[in-house]
Amino acid sequence: MIYGIKGKEMSLFGTIAVITLLLRYKLIQVKSIHQYNFYRKKYGIDLSIDVVAIKDFKKYIEKNRTHRLSYFDLTFIVEGNEELVINDSKMIVKRGDIICSIPGQVWRWQENTKLEGYALVFEEDFLLSFFMDRYFLRNLSYLQVHRPSPLLTAKEDQFEILLQHLNSLRSEILKRADCNTDILRALLYLILSLLQNCELKALKNSEQKQVIIINRYIESFTSLVDANFMTRRDLSFYADKLFITTNYLNKTAKEVLGSTAKKYILNKTIRESKNLLNYTSLSIAEISDRLHIETPSYFVRMFRKHTGMTPKAFRNNS
Repeated sequence: MIYGIKGKEMSLFGTIAVITLLLRYKLIQVKSIHQYNFYRKKYGIDLSIDVVAIKDFKKYIEKNRTHRLSYFDLTFIVEGNEELVINDSKMIVKRGDIICSIPGQVWRWQENTKLEGYALVFEEDFLLSFFMDRYFLRNLSYLQVHRPSPLLTAKEDQFEILLQHLNSLRSEILKRADCNTDILRALLYLILSLLQNCELKALKNSEQKQVIIINRYIESFTSLVDANFMTRRDLSFYADKLFITTNYLNKTAKEVLGSTAKKYILNKTIRESKNLLNYTSLSIAEISDRLHIETPSYFVRMFRKHTGMTPKAFRNNS
C-alpha cells in the first residue's frame, strides 16, 4: 500500500497516486506485453523445471524482446557485457552475474544480444509440492517482491560451483522420463540456498524507489492472502483492507505478479489443497471443510477445472 495515507482517503487519492506512478514507470503498458508461460511437456513428461542456454532461446528474445514471464527465472551470465532491464531496473550484466526474476516481471533485452549463459526456470509448485515450507521462496532475499535489486553477483569460485550444479541439474533433466524429480528438487534447493551467499547489487536508478513503493503495496496484498486465504477468498475483503477497489486490485496484481488478484488467491487455495492431499490422510470432505469451501462437490469441480484431474486422482498419482 502507499504509506502515509490513512482511512478511506486512500480510496480515491491513493488510487490516483498509484496509477500515476504505474503509468510513469511503465508498469501499465499501452500496448500488450507478450507473456511466456512454462512449457511443462517439453521432455514428454510433466516437468516444471528446466535449464536452458541463452543461445537456445535467442529466437524467442528476438521475436519479443520485451516480454513477461509467468515463472521464476534465474539467468546466469557466462559471457558478454550489456544492459538488461527487469521492470524498471536497468543493469549492466557480465560474467558472474545472476538475474533473478519472479513471476510477472517484464524483461527487456538488447537487440541481437551477445550475452551467453543459462536460465534456470521453474514454477513455484515444483518446490512446494515437496517441501512443506510454503514460505521458502519468499524468504529468499533475492526473490522477495520488495528487494532493492533483481541482480546478484558471485565471486569466480562461487560462480564455478553454481555452474557445476546447473550442469548436474541439466544432465538429470535430459534423462527425460528416467529423470529423478527428487534429485532435481534437491539440486534446485542447493542452488537457491547457495545464491543467498552471493552479493545483492544495489542499483543506482532514480526510478527504483518508486517501483519499491508499488512492490510494497502488492506485498501487503500477498501478506494478507497468506494470513487469510484459508477462510477468505472474496476479493472485496482484501480490497477493503487495502482501501482500493476490486478492479484496481486485480489490475495492479496482474501488472506486478503476472496474474489477477482473484487468480492469485485461487492458486494459493489449490496449492494448499495439493499439500493436504499429498501429506495428510484427510478425506475430500474434510479437506473441503478445512479450506472453508461450500461443499465437497464444489471443491472437486474447482480442483478438476484448475488441475485437469479430480482430487482423488491427484492423490493416487502422487
